[in-house]
Amino acid sequence: MTYDDQSELLEVVTPDGRSTGRLLRRLQIHREGHWHRTRTVWVVLTGEPDGPGLVLQQRGFTKDTWGGLLDVSSAGHLAPDDPDPWRELEEELGVRPTDGPLIQLGTRRVEGLHTHDGLVDRELQDLWLWLAPLSLEDLRPQPGEIEALLSLDLEAVPNLDRLDARTPARRMDATTRNVASAVVTSPELTPGLGPFATHLAELAGLALAGERDLRYDPRFDLRA
Repeated sequence: MTYDDQSELLEVVTPDGRSTGRLLRRLQIHREGHWHRTRTVWVVLTGEPDGPGLVLQQRGFTKDTWGGLLDVSSAGHLAPDDPDPWRELEEELGVRPTDGPLIQLGTRRVEGLHTHDGLVDRELQDLWLWLAPLSLEDLRPQPGEIEALLSLDLEAVPNLDRLDARTPARRMDATTRNVASAVVTSPELTPGLGPFATHLAELAGLALAGERDLRYDPRFDLRA
């Protein structure tokens, strides 16, 4: 069983993001390796008890890719003509970006080959950073889609990619919503997440200092 709707219609785009007008089902998009658009929202909780925390989600174990691993705060495919740009964020985390700065960072290119099933994921990720005036307890993760949400102190995020690191975090179980202390290790991360999260933590620090003209660095694109 999977919580990913493989019959969802997505638009094929060119490698530079231009529309083709061609709609294919999600499974075909990934089987044939077509470029398509997604939206990624990195959430920084400014109401955490020990200072701003970067949110990671533990993907549901039934997901069709990277089940059980830690990933970005929220990410989802962009359906054609979807009138609600924050639908996926609300479905996954139970909140909408109605308060706090919301900053568009640009586009990230991702090419990933999933060797266990032959799927090829080619995404143009529309990137956003949300400084949310919330704590971890304010979030309402969707059980099944998400196993847990973790909040990591921004200053600790650069340690994520060290093989010997045990990065402290606060963890909310998606089913019980209980919050407890946890540690994050490098093998728990989806591919390329460590450097990407470190870059976003740096941008978040600048945003917290008042900067708004921020741009994602394409050096952190993910290549197959």
